[in-house]
Amino acid sequence: GVWRELTGIGEIGVHDDFFHLGGNSLMGIQVVSRVRDAFGVELPLRAVFEAPTISRLAALVDEAILLELEGMTDEEAMGLLGEAVP
Repeated sequence: GVWRELTGIGEIGVHDDFFHLGGNSLMGIQVVSRVRDAFGVELPLRAVFEAPTISRLAALVDEAILLELEGMTDEEAMGLLGEAVP
């Protein structure tokens, strides 16, 4: 949805290249900001350049989330999920 909003293109595949769709570095900043807001992870701007497809960017988001979870206690992780630790 973020890419559709930024590029104005209605149909975007997960393997379409952000920059081939008309994306630029200013839009890339917005992508990184919206990813941070939606998923609570910090990605550097270079992530958009290194992973210019939805599929590859999603993999980086997954990695960032997993790294963050690995550094948490079980209680902290379950708290993020809104669940009590048994």
